[in-house]
Amino acid sequence: MPKINCAIYTRKSTERGLDMEFNSLQNQEEACKAYILSQAFNGWEYVKTYSDGGISGGTMERPGLQALLNDIRFGRIQVVVVYKVDRLSRSIIDFHKMMQEFDKYGCNFVSITQSFDTSNSMGKLTLNMLLSFAQFEREVSAERVRDKIAASKAKGLWMGGTPPVGYNLKDKQLIPNPQEAELVNLIFNKYLELENMLEVANWLNQNGYHTKAWIPRGGKLRGGKAFQKSSIQRILTNPVYIGKVAHQAKSKVYTGRHEPIVPKNIWEAVQDTVRRRITNPQAFSHYQTHQTVLAGKLYDDKGQAFRLTSSKKRGKKFLYYYNGVGGRYLPVEQLDGFVLKTLKKTDFDDLEPLADWDSLTDAQMQKWVVKVVCQSADKKHYLSIFLDEKQIKTDLSVCPRISGQAEARPLSCEKLDGALYVRDSFVVDNVSSVKLQNGTARNILTVRQLNESLVRGLSRGWQLKRLLEKGKSLRECETASGMNKRTFARYLNLCYLSPKLVADILEYKNPRNMGLKELMNLTEGDTGFGEQEKRWTNYDNM
Repeated sequence: MPKINCAIYTRKSTERGLDMEFNSLQNQEEACKAYILSQAFNGWEYVKTYSDGGISGGTMERPGLQALLNDIRFGRIQVVVVYKVDRLSRSIIDFHKMMQEFDKYGCNFVSITQSFDTSNSMGKLTLNMLLSFAQFEREVSAERVRDKIAASKAKGLWMGGTPPVGYNLKDKQLIPNPQEAELVNLIFNKYLELENMLEVANWLNQNGYHTKAWIPRGGKLRGGKAFQKSSIQRILTNPVYIGKVAHQAKSKVYTGRHEPIVPKNIWEAVQDTVRRRITNPQAFSHYQTHQTVLAGKLYDDKGQAFRLTSSKKRGKKFLYYYNGVGGRYLPVEQLDGFVLKTLKKTDFDDLEPLADWDSLTDAQMQKWVVKVVCQSADKKHYLSIFLDEKQIKTDLSVCPRISGQAEARPLSCEKLDGALYVRDSFVVDNVSSVKLQNGTARNILTVRQLNESLVRGLSRGWQLKRLLEKGKSLRECETASGMNKRTFARYLNLCYLSPKLVADILEYKNPRNMGLKELMNLTEGDTGFGEQEKRWTNYDNM
């Protein structure tokens, strides 16, 4: 009888009780081992136990689970044994992914307390029902915790975490710290004087001030570091200093039970200054070397402004438009380019017919933009670009005239409540985390646009291929296309581009630095699809 390698997987959502002499993980393991031993007549043999303590079943980012999946892929495990289904996962989607992975590598799954067979339809139905209840239980628990936090904050209670600068925590209540309260008021008054968070942070550091030192329960001393712009911003915009408690990213503010330490008139003056500097393009003095199109003009559909922030990667600086409410980071270079490209393909013939639009510069078109509203729906983002009609007419009136009919443009300019605007959409990707200036890591939304030159190149290649298929000689095709032999061959090679890469181009997934010339280089020589995709990936990482 062939030997069947069995692995045990155990999990516990919290770390509570893991330091006990006999904990939940050990209990699950012993029960599973006993079940494997009872199946010895079928050739079952225990191999290894994979454990994850203190990790939720709602995620697959678990070291023990990933190690188990890797061993399954290498054929080391034929049966996975768990105490209950929800120990493996509480997410239906994640569980189905794992079941597909198990089936792919011939691995069976057994829950010792919930008997079912996944090889038939009834067993799969039973499994899905059990998993649905497990996910339901997890979501209900999460809702219950969120509701409790919301209700507690509505009563003005402090719901834990590191107390802000200016307060100490005593019996779960915020108590003013006199020395730190003086520092907080100094920061508020200094900001009203300098009107620049970065300058306030530098001034505090130069004068020997530092952030709050804090010792978490059972931990080491933390804090006491130099001030950064981000720490100044958190202090200046935190309503806790006027006796309030914020909830859901400050969208809801309740009256707290603690004592305020900043006068309300000072607080309101600071908030007015912060709002004015965010919405004023001239306020971004440390970004003046960068010519941005949408600084101070970009808003979400709720009227919240995007502000500028930056990150550094491999010594190079990148700018982003950031919206705190939605938590979105949009790259400045790509979004500005998208807006200018949209304007260049917009039909303004009603304002000034027969004007040569191509003679306009980006700097001129940039002045047309008054306000841009970003909305999201169906995994797409829509930009409503509001324009200065008077400025457009002025610029178009001095443009050179063109003879005959102007080139048709795919987008039309419309009027909304007397304002001129144009609407266009783009797709975004969540890419890997990027470290921002304040040291935090955030996911950046990368704007994806259809690269029209690549699509035209592919189309041209297939047109040339059809000429050859009609029985024309290579020389006749070269003459008909007006190309030399080398150029004709490079276009023709695009017909043999990897289908995956063609799909990526049509789904806006091509690398930003990929042009038609680079695309042709992918198919140079006797390259297979695998080599083409490898070269494509190299461009993507440049």
